[in-house]
Amino acid sequence: MTVYSRSATYKGRPESIEDGFAFLTNEAAPAIMGMPNCIGMSVIADRKSGYFVVTTAWPTTAAMHASVSKIRPIREKTGKILGASVDVEEWEVAAMHRKYTAGDATRVRVTWLRVEPGGGDQIVEDFNTAILPGLGGVRGFCGASLLLNREWGRAVVSIACDSDDAMDRLPTRMLRSDGERVGAGTIDTADFDLVLPHLRVPDIQPS
Repeated sequence: MTVYSRSATYKGRPESIEDGFAFLTNEAAPAIMGMPNCIGMSVIADRKSGYFVVTTAWPTTAAMHASVSKIRPIREKTGKILGASVDVEEWEVAAMHRKYTAGDATRVRVTWLRVEPGGGDQIVEDFNTAILPGLGGVRGFCGASLLLNREWGRAVVSIACDSDDAMDRLPTRMLRSDGERVGAGTIDTADFDLVLPHLRVPDIQPS
């Protein structure tokens, strides 16, 4: 099955993070997850920098786009609370694998990648044949996902762990079967706390 997601990224004031958590937990999450066809919502944040990412998931692009008018006021209020503008991106959830129940993961490492034109299928193959096997033996690894925007030539790999110690055990290099490094087109990498783990996307892996 194909699932789609939309991420809203804020770089706000660190001192406003807790107010943002409270708004998203008490008001935004119930409203968004109660919308027709919503598959869930997750929030990750870096308390020190004020870096904050809200992701929602939908079964079709039509359902995702139909939610825009209802989500826009929530997004704007979030930005006002955080003192930040927002960057919005839409994605195909190209792969998802979990080893955990939702409450086990506490930390997330996110890597943004540049994908060459026509290279979407290659990054999906790399994720399933190199990244996931490389993570499987890491103690404290909870799960990983791959988001892909073929039109913009961007991808995001998120790796969830149960502690900072587990994050430290993540491999620094992941190689494809041909010896080439996965993620040579890395744009940025950042570590976050997993604040709201309510993204109910099912596992998506090759058949």
